[in-house]
Amino acid sequence: MIRVVRMNLMAGFVACLTGCADTSRAVGGLQLGVQDAPLRPPSRIDDGQPFQFPTQAWQEGVGGTAVLKLLISRQGTVDSVMVVESSGHASLDSAALAQASGLRFVPATQGGDPVQVWGRLPVIFPRSDGTEPDADSP
Repeated sequence: MIRVVRMNLMAGFVACLTGCADTSRAVGGLQLGVQDAPLRPPSRIDDGQPFQFPTQAWQEGVGGTAVLKLLISRQGTVDSVMVVESSGHASLDSAALAQASGLRFVPATQGGDPVQVWGRLPVIFPRSDGTEPDADSP
């Protein structure tokens, strides 16, 4: 009898280890194995077109880089977006925010399951003369 109980306990323990090693399993609401699984980052699935430059900013010759923080959902949509580094021009920041909401991604995965992740996206608006903005000046 003790031998049978020991074998059943050992089989259950081995099953848990193999099931938890690199996959995500929910046990009573607790995610097991997720931290050990590699994270595959999201990737854009749109055509990679640059963001549309605001017309007035282009005519004024301003440029800058807005760095955005995006929350990419399990479905690959942008659930939340905020400016973490301003371009120095409100019109450029607003354009970056508005257009980032429409981006689509292949979602990030961990352990084979889609997960939501935060990511940073620099949006560069070069000056109308074709030069990139300096890091020190807006």
